[in-house]
Amino acid sequence: MELLAISSLVIVLALWVGHSIFLNRRLIESQKRYLQFFSDSPVALIVVDRYYNIIEWNQTAEAIFGWKYDEAAGENIIEFIVPIFDKEHVTSVLRKTSLEGVSYSKNYNITKYDSEIFCEWRNRLLEGGKGEILCMAQDITLSKKTLDELNKRSTALESAGDAIFYTDEKGLIEFANPSFFALMLNDQDHLYGTHIGKYLFKERLTFNSLLSQSNGHTWRGTVTKPSANKEKVLSVTITAIYHHNRLISYVANLHDITHITSHVDDLTYRVQHDPLTGATNRATLNDRLKQAISRSKLLKEKIALYFIDLNDFKLVNDRYGHEAGDRLLQDVAQNIQSSLRNSDTVCRYGGDEFIVMIEAVKDEEHLRNIYENINTAISEPIYVDENTTLHARASIGMALYPDDAQEAEALIKAADMAMYVVKKEKNLKGREPILCADNHSH
Repeated sequence: MELLAISSLVIVLALWVGHSIFLNRRLIESQKRYLQFFSDSPVALIVVDRYYNIIEWNQTAEAIFGWKYDEAAGENIIEFIVPIFDKEHVTSVLRKTSLEGVSYSKNYNITKYDSEIFCEWRNRLLEGGKGEILCMAQDITLSKKTLDELNKRSTALESAGDAIFYTDEKGLIEFANPSFFALMLNDQDHLYGTHIGKYLFKERLTFNSLLSQSNGHTWRGTVTKPSANKEKVLSVTITAIYHHNRLISYVANLHDITHITSHVDDLTYRVQHDPLTGATNRATLNDRLKQAISRSKLLKEKIALYFIDLNDFKLVNDRYGHEAGDRLLQDVAQNIQSSLRNSDTVCRYGGDEFIVMIEAVKDEEHLRNIYENINTAISEPIYVDENTTLHARASIGMALYPDDAQEAEALIKAADMAMYVVKKEKNLKGREPILCADNHSH
Protein backbone atom coordinates (compact mmCIF):
# COMPACT_ATOMS: atom_id res chain seq x y z
CA MET A 1 0.00 0.00 0.00
CA GLU A 2 2.83 2.34 0.90
CA LEU A 3 4.53 1.62 -2.41
CA LEU A 4 1.24 2.32 -4.22
CA ALA A 5 0.78 5.61 -2.35
CA ILE A 6 4.35 6.66 -3.07
CA SER A 7 3.92 5.82 -6.75
CA SER A 8 0.70 7.85 -6.92
CA LEU A 9 2.41 10.75 -5.21
CA VAL A 10 5.31 10.58 -7.63
CA ILE A 11 2.91 10.61 -10.54
CA VAL A 12 1.01 13.59 -9.14
CA LEU A 13 4.24 15.46 -8.50
CA ALA A 14 5.44 14.64 -11.98
CA LEU A 15 2.21 15.90 -13.47
CA TRP A 16 2.36 19.05 -11.33
CA VAL A 17 5.96 19.68 -12.28
CA GLY A 18 5.16 19.10 -15.94
CA HIS A 19 2.16 21.42 -15.77
CA SER A 20 4.23 24.04 -13.95
CA ILE A 21 6.93 23.82 -16.56
CA PHE A 22 4.25 24.16 -19.29
CA LEU A 23 2.66 27.16 -17.56
CA ASN A 24 6.04 28.75 -16.97
CA ARG A 25 6.91 28.24 -20.61
CA ARG A 26 3.57 29.82 -21.61
CA LEU A 27 4.24 32.69 -19.26
CA ILE A 28 7.68 33.23 -20.71
CA GLU A 29 6.22 33.13 -24.22
CA SER A 30 3.50 35.62 -23.22
CA GLN A 31 6.11 37.90 -21.70
CA LYS A 32 8.17 37.68 -24.87
CA ARG A 33 5.10 38.47 -26.98
CA TYR A 34 4.23 41.37 -24.69
CA LEU A 35 7.79 42.70 -24.83
CA GLN A 36 7.79 42.25 -28.61
CA PHE A 37 4.45 44.04 -28.90
CA PHE A 38 5.55 46.76 -26.50
CA SER A 39 8.80 47.24 -28.35
CA ASP A 40 7.44 47.11 -31.89
CA SER A 41 4.19 49.01 -31.34
CA PRO A 42 3.71 51.78 -33.93
CA VAL A 43 2.57 53.94 -31.02
CA ALA A 44 5.00 55.35 -28.45
CA LEU A 45 4.40 53.39 -25.23
CA ILE A 46 5.73 54.93 -22.01
CA VAL A 47 5.07 53.67 -18.49
CA VAL A 48 5.48 56.10 -15.59
CA ASP A 49 5.20 55.58 -11.86
CA ARG A 50 2.91 57.51 -9.54
CA TYR A 51 5.40 60.38 -9.51
CA TYR A 52 5.42 60.46 -13.33
CA ASN A 53 8.96 59.10 -13.54
CA ILE A 54 9.63 57.00 -16.65
CA ILE A 55 9.79 53.25 -16.13
CA GLU A 56 9.32 51.86 -19.63
CA TRP A 57 10.14 53.51 -22.98
CA ASN A 58 9.67 51.56 -26.23
CA GLN A 59 11.44 51.85 -29.59
CA THR A 60 8.73 54.07 -31.09
CA ALA A 61 9.20 56.50 -28.18
CA GLU A 62 12.90 56.51 -29.04
CA ALA A 63 12.09 57.23 -32.69
CA ILE A 64 9.63 60.02 -31.89
CA PHE A 65 11.46 61.80 -29.06
CA GLY A 66 15.06 60.87 -29.90
CA TRP A 67 16.23 59.57 -26.52
CA LYS A 68 17.23 55.95 -25.91
CA TYR A 69 15.66 54.03 -23.03
CA ASP A 70 18.77 54.42 -20.90
CA GLU A 71 18.59 58.20 -21.34
CA ALA A 72 14.88 58.41 -20.56
CA ALA A 73 14.52 55.94 -17.70
CA GLY A 74 14.00 57.62 -14.33
CA GLU A 75 13.29 61.05 -15.84
CA ASN A 76 10.10 62.87 -14.93
CA ILE A 77 8.04 62.74 -18.13
CA ILE A 78 6.64 66.26 -17.65
CA GLU A 79 10.04 67.84 -17.11
CA PHE A 80 11.61 65.65 -19.79
CA ILE A 81 9.46 66.06 -22.90
CA VAL A 82 6.85 68.79 -22.16
CA PRO A 83 7.59 72.45 -22.99
CA ILE A 84 7.08 75.05 -20.27
CA PHE A 85 3.85 76.47 -21.71
CA ASP A 86 2.17 73.04 -21.70
CA LYS A 87 3.44 71.66 -18.34
CA GLU A 88 0.42 72.76 -16.32
CA HIS A 89 -1.98 71.26 -18.86
CA VAL A 90 -0.15 67.89 -18.99
CA THR A 91 0.07 67.72 -15.17
CA SER A 92 -3.72 68.11 -14.93
CA VAL A 93 -4.22 65.41 -17.58
CA LEU A 94 -2.05 62.88 -15.68
CA ARG A 95 -3.81 63.72 -12.41
CA LYS A 96 -7.10 63.01 -14.11
CA THR A 97 -5.72 59.63 -15.21
CA SER A 98 -4.79 58.76 -11.62
CA LEU A 99 -8.29 59.69 -10.43
CA GLU A 100 -10.49 58.48 -13.27
CA GLY A 101 -8.38 55.76 -14.84
CA VAL A 102 -8.15 57.23 -18.35
CA SER A 103 -7.52 60.54 -20.08
CA TYR A 104 -6.90 61.99 -23.54
CA SER A 105 -5.00 65.06 -24.66
CA LYS A 106 -3.23 66.77 -27.53
CA ASN A 107 -0.25 68.87 -26.63
CA TYR A 108 3.17 70.03 -27.73
CA ASN A 109 6.29 68.07 -26.84
CA ILE A 110 10.01 68.58 -27.25
CA THR A 111 12.59 66.16 -28.62
CA LYS A 112 16.23 65.44 -27.90
CA TYR A 113 17.11 67.75 -30.79
CA ASP A 114 15.14 70.70 -29.32
CA SER A 115 12.51 70.49 -32.02
CA GLU A 116 8.86 70.99 -31.17
CA ILE A 117 6.34 68.34 -32.14
CA PHE A 118 2.61 67.91 -31.57
CA CYS A 119 1.36 64.61 -30.13
CA GLU A 120 -1.93 62.93 -29.40
CA TRP A 121 -1.92 61.13 -26.03
CA ARG A 122 -4.08 58.38 -24.51
CA ASN A 123 -3.29 57.60 -20.89
CA ARG A 124 -4.54 54.63 -18.83
CA LEU A 125 -4.01 53.74 -15.15
CA LEU A 126 -2.50 50.25 -14.87
CA GLU A 127 -3.91 47.66 -12.50
CA GLY A 128 -1.88 46.60 -9.50
CA GLY A 129 -2.39 49.53 -7.17
CA LYS A 130 1.05 51.01 -7.74
CA GLY A 131 -0.30 54.09 -9.51
CA GLU A 132 1.61 53.35 -12.70
CA ILE A 133 0.28 54.91 -15.88
CA LEU A 134 0.65 53.71 -19.47
CA CYS A 135 1.04 56.74 -21.75
CA MET A 136 0.44 56.10 -25.46
CA ALA A 137 1.53 58.80 -27.92
CA GLN A 138 1.32 59.44 -31.66
CA ASP A 139 3.20 62.18 -33.45
CA ILE A 140 0.52 64.13 -35.36
CA THR A 141 2.70 67.13 -36.18
CA LEU A 142 2.26 66.62 -39.93
CA SER A 143 -1.49 66.15 -39.57
CA LYS A 144 -1.73 69.29 -37.47
CA LYS A 145 0.28 71.27 -40.00
CA THR A 146 -2.00 70.00 -42.74
CA LEU A 147 -5.07 70.90 -40.66
CA ASP A 148 -3.62 74.32 -39.83
CA GLU A 149 -2.92 74.86 -43.53
CA LEU A 150 -6.47 73.86 -44.39
CA ASN A 151 -7.80 76.17 -41.69
CA LYS A 152 -5.72 79.04 -43.05
CA ARG A 153 -6.94 78.37 -46.56
CA SER A 154 -10.50 78.03 -45.32
CA THR A 155 -10.20 81.35 -43.47
CA ALA A 156 -8.70 82.96 -46.57
CA LEU A 157 -11.51 81.52 -48.66
CA GLU A 158 -14.16 82.72 -46.23
CA SER A 159 -12.69 86.22 -45.98
CA ALA A 160 -11.71 86.65 -49.65
CA GLY A 161 -13.01 89.78 -51.30
CA ASP A 162 -13.77 87.94 -54.53
CA ALA A 163 -16.71 85.57 -54.77
CA ILE A 164 -15.53 81.96 -54.88
CA PHE A 165 -17.31 78.66 -55.18
CA TYR A 166 -16.16 75.12 -55.89
CA THR A 167 -17.72 71.89 -57.11
CA ASP A 168 -17.35 68.17 -56.64
CA GLU A 169 -15.79 65.93 -59.28
CA LYS A 170 -19.07 65.92 -61.23
CA GLY A 171 -19.16 69.72 -61.46
CA LEU A 172 -22.00 70.10 -58.93
CA ILE A 173 -21.55 73.18 -56.75
CA GLU A 174 -21.07 72.30 -53.08
CA PHE A 175 -19.60 75.43 -51.43
CA ALA A 176 -19.61 79.21 -51.88
CA ASN A 177 -17.97 81.83 -49.67
CA PRO A 178 -19.76 84.84 -48.09
CA SER A 179 -18.51 87.20 -50.81
CA PHE A 180 -20.44 85.16 -53.36
CA PHE A 181 -23.71 85.62 -51.51
CA ALA A 182 -22.91 89.33 -51.10
CA LEU A 183 -23.37 89.63 -54.89
CA MET A 184 -27.10 89.08 -54.26
CA LEU A 185 -27.68 87.25 -57.52
CA ASN A 186 -31.28 86.26 -58.18
CA ASP A 187 -30.63 82.52 -58.41
CA GLN A 188 -28.09 82.12 -55.60
CA ASP A 189 -30.63 80.29 -53.40
CA HIS A 190 -30.53 77.44 -55.92
CA LEU A 191 -26.73 77.34 -56.12
CA TYR A 192 -25.88 74.15 -54.25
CA GLY A 193 -26.27 70.98 -56.27
CA THR A 194 -26.46 72.90 -59.56
CA HIS A 195 -23.92 72.08 -62.26
CA ILE A 196 -21.38 74.87 -62.77
CA GLY A 197 -22.06 74.92 -66.52
CA LYS A 198 -25.79 75.30 -66.06
CA TYR A 199 -25.37 77.96 -63.39
CA LEU A 200 -22.94 80.19 -65.28
CA PHE A 201 -23.77 79.42 -68.91
CA LYS A 202 -27.35 78.03 -68.76
CA GLU A 203 -26.24 74.67 -70.16
CA ARG A 204 -23.43 72.18 -69.63
CA LEU A 205 -22.52 71.90 -73.31
CA THR A 206 -21.49 75.56 -73.45
CA PHE A 207 -19.31 75.08 -70.37
CA ASN A 208 -17.69 71.93 -71.74
CA SER A 209 -17.03 73.62 -75.07
CA LEU A 210 -15.41 76.67 -73.43
CA LEU A 211 -13.25 74.55 -71.16
CA SER A 212 -12.08 72.34 -74.01
CA GLN A 213 -10.85 75.45 -75.82
CA SER A 214 -8.58 76.23 -72.83
CA ASN A 215 -6.96 72.77 -72.68
CA GLY A 216 -9.41 71.69 -69.99
CA HIS A 217 -7.61 73.45 -67.12
CA THR A 218 -8.45 77.15 -66.90
CA TRP A 219 -11.03 79.39 -68.55
CA ARG A 220 -11.28 83.16 -68.19
CA GLY A 221 -14.08 85.34 -69.45
CA THR A 222 -17.14 87.36 -68.46
CA VAL A 223 -20.70 86.34 -67.73
CA THR A 224 -23.81 88.37 -67.03
CA LYS A 225 -26.09 87.38 -64.16
CA PRO A 226 -29.33 89.04 -62.98
CA SER A 227 -29.19 90.46 -59.46
CA ALA A 228 -31.58 92.11 -57.03
CA ASN A 229 -30.90 95.56 -58.52
CA LYS A 230 -29.79 95.03 -62.10
CA GLU A 231 -27.72 92.73 -64.26
CA LYS A 232 -24.18 92.28 -63.02
CA VAL A 233 -21.17 91.70 -65.24
CA LEU A 234 -18.78 89.22 -63.62
CA SER A 235 -15.19 88.48 -64.52
CA VAL A 236 -14.91 84.70 -64.10
CA THR A 237 -11.91 82.39 -63.79
CA ILE A 238 -12.66 78.66 -63.70
CA THR A 239 -9.86 76.28 -62.78
CA ALA A 240 -10.07 72.50 -63.02
CA ILE A 241 -8.36 70.77 -60.08
CA TYR A 242 -6.75 67.38 -60.73
CA HIS A 243 -5.20 64.81 -58.38
CA HIS A 244 -3.18 62.02 -59.96
CA ASN A 245 -4.66 62.97 -63.35
CA ARG A 246 -8.20 62.60 -62.00
CA LEU A 247 -10.57 65.58 -61.94
CA ILE A 248 -11.67 66.28 -58.37
CA SER A 249 -13.17 69.79 -58.53
CA TYR A 250 -13.76 73.02 -60.38
CA VAL A 251 -13.00 76.28 -58.58
CA ALA A 252 -14.68 79.45 -59.83
CA ASN A 253 -13.47 82.94 -58.91
CA LEU A 254 -15.96 85.71 -59.68
CA HIS A 255 -15.25 89.44 -59.56
CA ASP A 256 -17.97 92.05 -60.03
CA ILE A 257 -16.83 94.38 -62.83
CA THR A 258 -20.22 95.95 -63.50
CA HIS A 259 -19.00 99.42 -62.53
CA ILE A 260 -15.89 98.99 -64.68
CA THR A 261 -17.81 97.83 -67.73
CA SER A 262 -20.34 100.64 -67.21
CA HIS A 263 -17.48 103.12 -67.11
CA VAL A 264 -15.89 101.54 -70.19
CA ASP A 265 -19.24 101.55 -71.98
CA ASP A 266 -19.67 105.22 -71.08
CA LEU A 267 -16.18 106.06 -72.34
CA THR A 268 -16.76 104.03 -75.50
CA TYR A 269 -20.04 105.88 -76.09
CA ARG A 270 -18.34 109.23 -75.63
CA VAL A 271 -15.56 108.29 -78.04
CA GLN A 272 -18.03 107.14 -80.70
CA HIS A 273 -20.78 109.78 -80.38
CA ASP A 274 -21.26 113.51 -80.73
CA PRO A 275 -21.53 115.00 -77.20
CA LEU A 276 -24.31 117.44 -78.13
CA THR A 277 -26.73 115.34 -80.16
CA GLY A 278 -25.81 111.77 -79.23
CA ALA A 279 -25.50 110.94 -82.92
CA THR A 280 -22.54 108.93 -84.20
CA ASN A 281 -19.48 111.09 -84.77
CA ARG A 282 -17.44 111.40 -87.96
CA ALA A 283 -14.67 108.94 -86.95
CA THR A 284 -17.19 106.24 -86.06
CA LEU A 285 -19.09 106.78 -89.31
CA ASN A 286 -15.90 106.31 -91.30
CA ASP A 287 -15.18 103.09 -89.46
CA ARG A 288 -18.71 101.74 -89.83
CA LEU A 289 -18.84 102.69 -93.50
CA LYS A 290 -15.61 100.81 -94.24
CA GLN A 291 -16.96 97.74 -92.46
CA ALA A 292 -20.29 98.05 -94.28
CA ILE A 293 -18.52 98.23 -97.64
CA SER A 294 -16.55 95.06 -96.80
CA ARG A 295 -19.79 93.25 -95.90
CA SER A 296 -21.60 94.52 -98.97
CA LYS A 297 -18.82 93.32 -101.26
CA LEU A 298 -19.24 89.80 -99.92
CA LEU A 299 -23.05 89.90 -99.91
CA LYS A 300 -23.31 91.92 -103.14
CA GLU A 301 -25.60 94.47 -101.48
CA LYS A 302 -25.99 98.24 -101.84
CA ILE A 303 -25.35 101.02 -99.32
CA ALA A 304 -27.05 104.43 -99.40
CA LEU A 305 -25.57 107.59 -97.88
CA TYR A 306 -27.88 110.59 -97.32
CA PHE A 307 -25.98 113.84 -96.78
CA ILE A 308 -28.15 116.38 -94.90
CA ASP A 309 -27.47 120.09 -94.59
CA LEU A 310 -29.86 122.24 -92.50
CA ASN A 311 -30.93 125.43 -94.28
CA ASP A 312 -29.89 128.78 -92.78
CA PHE A 313 -28.90 127.26 -89.44
CA LYS A 314 -26.71 130.28 -88.62
CA LEU A 315 -29.82 132.46 -88.52
CA VAL A 316 -31.23 130.33 -85.68
CA ASN A 317 -28.19 131.07 -83.52
CA ASP A 318 -28.30 134.75 -84.50
CA ARG A 319 -32.00 135.26 -83.84
CA TYR A 320 -32.80 132.83 -81.01
CA GLY A 321 -29.41 132.21 -79.46
CA HIS A 322 -27.02 129.28 -79.34
CA GLU A 323 -29.19 127.41 -76.83
CA ALA A 324 -32.00 127.31 -79.37
CA GLY A 325 -29.56 126.20 -82.06
CA ASP A 326 -28.34 123.36 -79.83
CA ARG A 327 -31.93 122.34 -79.09
CA LEU A 328 -32.71 122.24 -82.81
CA LEU A 329 -29.67 120.04 -83.58
CA GLN A 330 -30.55 117.66 -80.75
CA ASP A 331 -34.17 117.28 -81.77
CA VAL A 332 -33.35 116.85 -85.46
CA ALA A 333 -30.84 114.09 -84.66
CA GLN A 334 -33.31 112.30 -82.39
CA ASN A 335 -36.17 112.62 -84.85
CA ILE A 336 -34.09 111.21 -87.72
CA GLN A 337 -32.91 108.28 -85.59
CA SER A 338 -36.48 107.54 -84.50
CA SER A 339 -37.62 107.34 -88.11
CA LEU A 340 -35.03 104.68 -89.01
CA ARG A 341 -34.02 101.17 -87.96
CA ASN A 342 -31.70 100.61 -84.98
CA SER A 343 -29.15 99.16 -87.39
CA ASP A 344 -29.04 102.37 -89.45
CA THR A 345 -26.37 104.96 -88.63
CA VAL A 346 -27.11 108.64 -88.01
CA CYS A 347 -23.97 110.79 -87.87
CA ARG A 348 -23.45 114.45 -87.05
CA TYR A 349 -20.80 115.08 -89.68
CA GLY A 350 -20.25 118.81 -89.12
CA GLY A 351 -21.85 121.84 -87.45
CA ASP A 352 -25.25 121.61 -89.16
CA GLU A 353 -24.54 118.57 -91.35
CA PHE A 354 -25.75 115.00 -90.82
CA ILE A 355 -25.11 111.77 -92.71
CA VAL A 356 -27.41 108.75 -92.65
CA MET A 357 -26.01 105.36 -93.70
CA ILE A 358 -28.44 102.63 -94.82
CA GLU A 359 -27.22 99.09 -95.47
CA ALA A 360 -28.89 96.37 -97.52
CA VAL A 361 -30.77 98.76 -99.80
CA LYS A 362 -33.51 96.86 -101.59
CA ASP A 363 -34.71 99.01 -104.50
CA GLU A 364 -35.67 102.52 -105.67
CA GLU A 365 -38.86 102.48 -103.63
CA HIS A 366 -36.84 101.66 -100.53
CA LEU A 367 -34.59 104.67 -101.22
CA ARG A 368 -37.60 106.97 -101.70
CA ASN A 369 -39.20 105.78 -98.47
CA ILE A 370 -36.00 106.43 -96.54
CA TYR A 371 -35.76 109.92 -98.03
CA GLU A 372 -39.39 110.70 -97.12
CA ASN A 373 -38.88 109.41 -93.58
CA ILE A 374 -35.80 111.57 -93.09
CA ASN A 375 -37.44 114.66 -94.57
CA THR A 376 -40.55 114.21 -92.44
CA ALA A 377 -38.47 113.70 -89.30
CA ILE A 378 -36.53 116.92 -89.96
CA SER A 379 -39.76 118.86 -90.46
CA GLU A 380 -41.19 117.85 -87.08
CA PRO A 381 -41.98 120.92 -84.92
CA ILE A 382 -39.20 121.87 -82.51
CA TYR A 383 -40.22 123.73 -79.38
CA VAL A 384 -37.57 126.33 -78.59
CA ASP A 385 -39.54 127.88 -75.71
CA GLU A 386 -43.13 128.45 -74.70
CA ASN A 387 -43.46 131.19 -77.29
CA THR A 388 -41.58 129.78 -80.28
CA THR A 389 -41.73 126.60 -82.37
CA LEU A 390 -39.37 126.03 -85.29
CA HIS A 391 -39.91 123.86 -88.37
CA ALA A 392 -36.53 122.82 -89.77
CA ARG A 393 -35.79 122.51 -93.46
CA ALA A 394 -32.84 120.76 -95.11
CA SER A 395 -31.12 119.93 -98.36
CA ILE A 396 -30.58 116.19 -98.79
CA GLY A 397 -28.25 114.50 -101.28
CA MET A 398 -27.85 110.75 -101.75
CA ALA A 399 -25.03 108.54 -103.08
CA LEU A 400 -25.16 104.78 -103.61
CA TYR A 401 -22.50 102.11 -103.19
CA PRO A 402 -21.19 100.68 -105.49
CA ASP A 403 -22.93 102.76 -108.19
CA ASP A 404 -21.49 106.19 -107.27
CA ALA A 405 -18.31 105.16 -105.44
CA GLN A 406 -16.63 102.06 -104.08
CA GLU A 407 -14.50 103.57 -101.31
CA ALA A 408 -15.75 105.15 -98.07
CA GLU A 409 -14.21 108.60 -98.56
CA ALA A 410 -15.30 108.77 -102.18
CA LEU A 411 -18.86 107.74 -101.29
CA ILE A 412 -19.11 110.53 -98.70
CA LYS A 413 -17.84 113.06 -101.28
CA ALA A 414 -20.40 111.80 -103.79
CA ALA A 415 -23.23 112.26 -101.28
CA ASP A 416 -21.89 115.71 -100.37
CA MET A 417 -21.84 116.71 -104.05
CA ALA A 418 -25.38 115.41 -104.48
CA MET A 419 -26.49 117.55 -101.52
CA TYR A 420 -24.95 120.68 -103.05
CA VAL A 421 -26.80 119.98 -106.31
CA VAL A 422 -30.08 119.85 -104.37
CA LYS A 423 -29.21 123.01 -102.43
CA LYS A 424 -28.37 124.84 -105.69
CA GLU A 425 -31.67 123.79 -107.25
CA LYS A 426 -33.56 125.04 -104.18
CA ASN A 427 -31.76 128.35 -104.34
CA LEU A 428 -32.74 128.71 -107.98
CA LYS A 429 -36.37 127.90 -107.17
CA GLY A 430 -36.47 130.07 -104.07
CA ARG A 431 -34.90 129.53 -100.70
CA GLU A 432 -36.63 127.30 -98.16
CA PRO A 433 -35.46 128.88 -94.88
CA ILE A 434 -35.14 127.07 -91.59
CA LEU A 435 -36.73 130.01 -89.85
CA CYS A 436 -40.23 128.80 -90.50
CA ALA A 437 -41.44 129.62 -86.99
CA ASP A 438 -44.65 129.77 -85.04
CA ASN A 439 -44.51 132.71 -82.66
CA HIS A 440 -46.99 132.01 -79.87
CA SER A 441 -46.56 135.41 -78.36
CA HIS A 442 -48.71 136.98 -81.09
